[in-house]
Amino acid sequence: MIRRKLTLAAGFAAGYVLGARAGEQRYRQIEAKFRELAGMPAVQDLTSSLADTASQLGDKAKATVNEKVTEAVTAVGDKVTGNDDVVDLASTSKSRTGARTTSTPMAGAAASATAPDV
Repeated sequence: MIRRKLTLAAGFAAGYVLGARAGEQRYRQIEAKFRELAGMPAVQDLTSSLADTASQLGDKAKATVNEKVTEAVTAVGDKVTGNDDVVDLASTSKSRTGARTTSTPMAGAAASATAPDV
């Protein structure tokens, strides 16, 4: 385990030293090669195609999320409408610790004789 870490550290150190010695001239060579590749028509076509595909996938994902959110909001709205057991959030408050405090139990909860007074 230690041997692997030392080998990795030695590799990083060697890369740093060689990279520092190569300096700006080597950087310019790499940059020029990158620009040459980026200027090739095949690379530009591929980049354009990938951008179009990503845009289409993004639009489809956005539409799906919007549809699911609309369905969920509608379903929740249907359940809340006409339901007398809904807790009125305006009547509840939070204590300094963030705990919910209210004088009535939550809908569906049974009052307990062993519950501490709040």
